[in-house]
Amino acid sequence: MTEISFIAILFAILGGVLPTLAWLLFWLREDKTHPEPKKMIALAFLGGIVAVLLSLCLEKLINSINIDTLFSFKFFNPFLHWMESYANRENLIFKSLLMVTVFAPIIEEIIKYVIAYIFVLKSREDDEPIDPVIYMITIALGFAAIENTFFLIDPFVKNDVIMGILTGNMRFVGATLLHIISSATIGLFIGFNFFDSKIKKFFWTLAGLLSAIALHSLFNFFIINNEGSSTFAALEVIWVIVIIILLLLEKLKK
Repeated sequence: MTEISFIAILFAILGGVLPTLAWLLFWLREDKTHPEPKKMIALAFLGGIVAVLLSLCLEKLINSINIDTLFSFKFFNPFLHWMESYANRENLIFKSLLMVTVFAPIIEEIIKYVIAYIFVLKSREDDEPIDPVIYMITIALGFAAIENTFFLIDPFVKNDVIMGILTGNMRFVGATLLHIISSATIGLFIGFNFFDSKIKKFFWTLAGLLSAIALHSLFNFFIINNEGSSTFAALEVIWVIVIIILLLLEKLKK
């Protein structure tokens, strides 16, 4: 590995990780009255890293399977026809459109939650309604840190520093926040039903997971064609949802 490529990868890692740590500090302040143990926060962040690696492997596997095999039921035919028509109209690759708007949101949100459940949500430290939200957000930031690093490697390796900075900024206010709000949505569904029966908690968690997948899918759908108006509208909606989440967190604390 040359010195230039080593420095490029180092900048990509710093650009991917440091902004997510800044977001992490911001969200941890929401639980400053009874903060979670640092080791649990570190474990959740590590869980996010594991989640992104598992997601990449599964997405690669799904991408190698024939679409007709994946959607063998006639029930999906109208959906596939509409998606294919949209892809042709927008000059998009049909399979890539399906991956970004359907498979990736489902895979990533499910894996983030499963890893969160295994790593932290079963812990005795998860003992307050706000805790699932904090842990889910931390998982999301660990996920975003590595995902952002992957996106930054190419421009920095090509010595395109300006593009690297622009990519980092867009990831900071776009994709990173998307992962935060989608995972926080699951955490809020769990938190507001924290003291309910296991059956009720299961169904509310499932509702939160489906809501997170829907948010993720819609965001990806609106930005995939790279139209400025659609992208900025999606970003505006994300910031509105962030404000709503902050308000709901205040209610959850009470």
